[in-house]
This record gives sequence, structure tokens and C-alpha cells, in this order.
Amino acid sequence: MVGLKKRLHAWGEKILMANFMGALLLVGMTFTLFFFSVFESASIHGLHFISFALASTLLLATLEKWKELEASLRNAQSNSTQLKNLSIVLYVVAAALLTFTLSVNFGLGPVVAAGLVGVFAGVFFRHHEVPIYCGAFVGMVSENLLPSHWHVLLAASIAAVVFLISKSVFNGFGGKLGTIALIGCTAAVFLTDQVFIIRPVPGCDVGVYLFLYSVLGVLFTYALNVRFNRSPVMSSGIVGLVGGLLLSILHPEFGSMLASMVICASFAGMSSKERVPNELYAITVGLVCALVFMYSAPHFGGAGGKLGTIAFGSVMAISALRRVLGFGKGHARRIFTVYLCGV
Repeated sequence: MVGLKKRLHAWGEKILMANFMGALLLVGMTFTLFFFSVFESASIHGLHFISFALASTLLLATLEKWKELEASLRNAQSNSTQLKNLSIVLYVVAAALLTFTLSVNFGLGPVVAAGLVGVFAGVFFRHHEVPIYCGAFVGMVSENLLPSHWHVLLAASIAAVVFLISKSVFNGFGGKLGTIALIGCTAAVFLTDQVFIIRPVPGCDVGVYLFLYSVLGVLFTYALNVRFNRSPVMSSGIVGLVGGLLLSILHPEFGSMLASMVICASFAGMSSKERVPNELYAITVGLVCALVFMYSAPHFGGAGGKLGTIAFGSVMAISALRRVLGFGKGHARRIFTVYLCGV
């Protein structure tokens, strides 16, 4: 009996350490992307409201992550099965390779490909849709960044490991899966000596549409997810698929960018009702997503999971802001007004 207790205690410590490492990776990835967004805004505008809003978002998201990390780690030892289901690795890797094939070899593009895989997983693989959708985010990587299936396999394998060790942290926050995917893609980029794609910050002419479609993307996904009780993966997959198909027709000049914005916002809309309690908060998250999307454009270009990381940090920031302002319904209006007037 004593030996069994010692083994269980040792196993619990291993789980705790694994969760802590997984959480640190998620925190570090999000912090880096948002920090670069603040830097980009400051280099363009100087000490401007946009720079202040992005810096505030970074601070709030970081504070919320540490709070959630502390709460998650307190319960980590009670979940002793989270590292055992290694079949998760297969789902993540298979989905990444499938999405990359649909995107590149079949010419569907990353948004439509990921949307298809998400809908397919929601219909036929309901019990495994979460790791499948995580793999789909890896497969959204640009072929100009990770040019072959072997590169994607490497990125997906790393992402699968991160998925396993972070299963019990930051649950309910939309975009977590994308952050895991970005960690895998970033690691693969460095390991294979690839170079991230540098894209310019979108101009005001496109920016207006980005804010519009970001809000629509998060609202439609949130409605399907929370109001109509569809699974978060299915909800995001539907919105991403529709956006990817329609926006290239409605806006042929920059439809692909707008489609990326829509599916990015849909990741935020995957959040649980406890994290995003109503549509007003969802709108606020959509506005933050669009702002970070614009000023993170020159950084981590082409990497799968970047869009989810934007959503993850944005939801975290608004969750922290809700906490700071007291959770009241009237405060939600104040949050919305602050961000809307500033943008």
C-alpha cells in the first residue's frame, strides 16, 4: 500500500510538471505574438491609442493566463489519465496532413480546408473532434513556410505533444488549439531553418472590413456554439467554411485576408459561455481580434495556428478586463464602448 501511494504521488508530480510546461508554452507563445503586435503599432503610430490598446490587451491577457494557470494546476493531480491517450497524436498528425493536402495539393486554401476538416470531424468523429481540429490548424501552414508533408509531420508531432501536456489548462478559452498549433509550427520552422513570411500591416481600406467580418465571425460562431448548442468545432468549421467560400467572391481583391479574419474570429467564438457570457462580450472580443490581426501581420507569417493565438489572447484579455471591472452587465457596455471608440 505504501509503495502504491508513492507511485501515485510520483505520477501526480509528473502530471503537474507536464501541465506546467504545457501552460508555459501557451503563455509564452501568446505573449510573444502580442508583444510583436504592440511593437509594430508603436513603430508605426508612436504613443497612439492603438498602441495603448494593444499594450493593455497584452497585459490583461498575461494576467488572466497566470490566474487560470494557478487554478488549473491546483486540479491537475486529480486527472491521472490525461497523458495516457497517445492515440491523440495520431488524430493531430492525420488532420494536419489532410488539411495541408486539401489546402496545397487540391488548391482549396487553408481556410476552406480547415473548415472542411472541422465540419467533417464534428459530424463523423465527435469524440475526437478537438485534437483533429488542432491538427487542422497546423495544416493551415503556408507551403512557402513549411514546403513539404515531412515538414508538416514534424510540426504536427510537436503540436501533439504540447496538446497532451496542456489538456487540463486554459479550457473554455477559444483559440487554445491554435496556440498549440503555432508552437508546433514555430518549432518546426526553427528546426528546419525556414524563414517566416513578412507581410505588411493592412491599410485602413481593408481594416474597416477586417473589423466588420471579425465581429460577424465571432457572433455567428458564438450563436451556433452557445445559443444553438452545436459543438465549438462544428460551429467554427461551418463559419470558416462559409467565409472561405463566399468572401473570395464578394471581395476578390482581398477576400483571402478577410476569410482568414473570419476564421480567426470563429476561434474566439468557440469559447464557453463561462468565458464569453453574452454577445456584447463576443463583439468586444471580435474588435480586439481584428486589431491584433492587423498589427501582427508582419510576424509569424504563414504559420499555422497564428490565427488561433490571436483569438486566444483576445479572449483572455477581455476575460481579465471583465474581472477588473467587476463582471457586471453594465461593465460589459463600458468595455465595448472603450474599444469601439478607440478603434
